Amino acid sequence: MVKAVIVDDEIHARESLSRMLNVYYPSITVIGKAESIKSAYDLIKTQCPDIVFLDMQLTDGHGFDLLKMFENIPFKVIIISAYQEYAVKAFKFSAVDYLLKPVDPDDLVKAVDIALAQALNDKQQERLNALIENTRNIGKKDKLLALRNSDGTYIVNTSEIVRCESDNNATIFYLVDGNQVRVNRTLKEFDEMLNECGFLRCHQSHLVNQRHIEKISRFPSSLITMNNGDVIPVSFRKRKSI
Repeated sequence: MVKAVIVDDEIHARESLSRMLNVYYPSITVIGKAESIKSAYDLIKTQCPDIVFLDMQLTDGHGFDLLKMFENIPFKVIIISAYQEYAVKAFKFSAVDYLLKPVDPDDLVKAVDIALAQALNDKQQERLNALIENTRNIGKKDKLLALRNSDGTYIVNTSEIVRCESDNNATIFYLVDGNQVRVNRTLKEFDEMLNECGFLRCHQSHLVNQRHIEKISRFPSSLITMNNGDVIPVSFRKRKSI
């Protein structure tokens, strides 16, 4: 039996989420609900839930304020937010499971399935810290990016990424220290995330970080040389913009 706590300052939101969990996850028992940081902290400390559904805006502060009260977070966290656009980007960069209000049942099932499948020690603390940092740095180019794969989670600063390369439906990240990280997500997804961080899509299979470009060659063919020595092709339709 999986124990869950719902933290939300809107009573109808708490009740709605509780009903959905009862329908889609009979194995999850909602052992308590809270509307404030103080009541949530007391509830979590006494009941020791496995999963906490946490609204970001509470009556007495921000959801992050609650998380900061735990030196080590001994439960899975699924963020709930009414904010879209900027918040969604921060969630995606940090690889944190989230739900947007009003909560859609399909999104709930997806988020809970992911949370239940993950080991608790899969750098959740680091990913939540990255989320806090990315939320503070909205509009800035450098962000913390959580890269999840079968080996675990790598937290890297976008400035440390030299380039990204498509590998079928996966993406390989080439880092400044020479390491490579393969993630089972498409290059298109990362292109949409990283374009605001100074990355250029120079080819269908390649995404490069502008700050690590050493040279752009036009003849006899269009190529980009990165400062780690990698040479990347530029597609014909990208030549003008590059």
